[in-house]
Amino acid sequence: MSRILNTLMVIIGVVFFSGVCNAAPTCDSPAFAVENVRIDEIAETGTKARENGLSKATSKAFNRILTRLLLSEEDVSALLLKAEAQDYLGYFHIHNETTLARGYLGEIDFCFDAKEVRRLFRQNGLAWAELVSPPILTIPIWREASGAIVWSENNNWLNSWNEHSKTYDGLLSFVSIKPNIKTQRQLREDAIFAEEPEILKLSINAVGASQLLTVTAEIDHYTTIPVLRLSARLFGENGNPIATLIEQNHELNGTKNIALLFKEFQYDLISELEKFWKQQNIILPQSDFAFRAYVTVETLSKWRSLQETLSSMPIVRKVAPISLSDRKGLIQVTIAGSIPQFTANLNSVGYILTEENDEIYISEK
Repeated sequence: MSRILNTLMVIIGVVFFSGVCNAAPTCDSPAFAVENVRIDEIAETGTKARENGLSKATSKAFNRILTRLLLSEEDVSALLLKAEAQDYLGYFHIHNETTLARGYLGEIDFCFDAKEVRRLFRQNGLAWAELVSPPILTIPIWREASGAIVWSENNNWLNSWNEHSKTYDGLLSFVSIKPNIKTQRQLREDAIFAEEPEILKLSINAVGASQLLTVTAEIDHYTTIPVLRLSARLFGENGNPIATLIEQNHELNGTKNIALLFKEFQYDLISELEKFWKQQNIILPQSDFAFRAYVTVETLSKWRSLQETLSSMPIVRKVAPISLSDRKGLIQVTIAGSIPQFTANLNSVGYILTEENDEIYISEK
């Protein structure tokens, strides 16, 4: 296998955690947000059911955060034994709730305190990642003898991947195309299957993605035992191929059904992509690195704004001003990671890093 690659907040009812009444309208970092957690709890009284349900939902959401950010299941399990979820909760937002005589139903969003969660990781010596990837367009393809099928709504392979784009809950950002007549005419199935760069680029631009992932399935009947062939290929923003990520062949001999093979392939592929992304954007607990950078100073407010922006970045531990003149400022930035990681984080907040004559400059895009 190859290894490549967040309204107004209305809090309904009695808040059961201290410190969460003053809810912010949005979660500062989408990596620390968990949306639409459903509760269906039964207890001796409705009040008790609500209390139990909210507590369980908070623990469930915290588990999701740890799974999303930490590098291994072992790290998640170890930390869940030490940490209480409500200690790291920033706020929660109840979309709707119903309290019955002995039950409680609800749907809730959670936002955890990013600084406190990061502190928890560092205290326990755990590396993590929290940078959300740029959008990746996923196009599933079902190949038959008559040609490639991309836009059908009656195909389990296609539906499983389109649904995945809606329900995925990790650091990778997946998007899909909802077809209409215009889409189907412009983005022809045969051209997508043939990997025509202009059509792939048009597909990527249609949803504002940065890369394209094609996942193809077909059943080969020209063998003694039919074979299910599965593959995944990654393309750049211009429709150029980057790599074949996975190729799998499974004999359909009755030991596993096709739906299970679909799920296993999807799990294998996403796991590899997540692993690669986390390693590329890893934040280490004890690996601080400091450097000095010049910034263009137009106004005092922009000077302060830049420092605040940098300080809010997950990889940045400290921003210290060194000097300030009419046109240029010098700051020292301490990061937990490498310069390439810092650059990627910097790009995500609208700035770029350049180097000239052995001096580092940070400027707006």
